[in-house]
Amino acid sequence: MDENANSTVETEALQVDPLPDSLSGGATVLVATTGDPSQYAVCLRILCAQGTEEDTAFVVTTTESADRTIAVYDRLGGETGRPSISIVDTVSEQQSVSALYGETHVVFTPSPSDLERLVMALSDLSDSSAPSNGAHHLVIRSLTPILKASSITRVSTVLERITGLRSESGLCLLGIDYTAHDEETMAAIAALVDGVLWVTQPSPARLAFDYQPTRGRHSRSILDGGPDD
Repeated sequence: MDENANSTVETEALQVDPLPDSLSGGATVLVATTGDPSQYAVCLRILCAQGTEEDTAFVVTTTESADRTIAVYDRLGGETGRPSISIVDTVSEQQSVSALYGETHVVFTPSPSDLERLVMALSDLSDSSAPSNGAHHLVIRSLTPILKASSITRVSTVLERITGLRSESGLCLLGIDYTAHDEETMAAIAALVDGVLWVTQPSPARLAFDYQPTRGRHSRSILDGGPDD
């Protein structure tokens, strides 16, 4: 694994509150954090908590390498009871190459801004994945680098295309550093999802969650973290 594997996530030291009961399969969820959502592997934690070993997940990493993603996922999930994953790595140097890391299939693309190759890579992973009786999940660990490199209109179009990879009972988890985007951008992305999972850190060693369904639209009060009117 890469040189950062030992410093990725202090899994044992971090207290993580239970996920809200209202967060269930079949939903597309914006996972909103202050700072890089990959820092505490929030989307991967949700995948481990909500998925089963019969499930599969397509994971797009835009701030950390496939090596690091696999290392963190292994630490979080143990040996059994979690979905198998395939990864699109948009940050490493092995551009436009497909590789097998143990049992994990990885496709490399040049950058988070190359959305057409991202769509193609996800399609390749979907076509090559083994048949499964479980749910299919889609995880983009952080949308922020993609949004910084592409227009909101283009990103929205791509998201509408790739969220179909999620099965009816699967989750689509879209991480985002909401402090890095203006209200207009957040509203445009939030309009595409079923709910926003706000991730807070009441103390340095604790993560807490507040899930707010969007009901097809996203009001300013929800964007501000307040109650829906």
